[in-house]
Amino acid sequence: MTETIEQKCISKGVKLTEQRKIIARVMSESKETYGESDHPDVDELYNRVLKVDSRISIATVYRTVKLFEESGIVSKHDFKGGKARYET
Repeated sequence: MTETIEQKCISKGVKLTEQRKIIARVMSESKETYGESDHPDVDELYNRVLKVDSRISIATVYRTVKLFEESGIVSKHDFKGGKARYET
């Protein structure tokens, strides 16, 4: 079993607020829900997070994904068309 984003955050000392936990869970479950080739961009991730908690803003999703990327928890991939996509 692969390590979840929440587990990676804990091992790297990244503080997990309730909102970050939700974003981490949605990202961790994306391959199960959407298939192995799923690499959501922030807008797609935001739409998925909204289904869990509508109080989370897109700015929070952007900041959290950036934190996860800077901490080495997720990888960013830049594709043509200017959309960055993320994978665990």
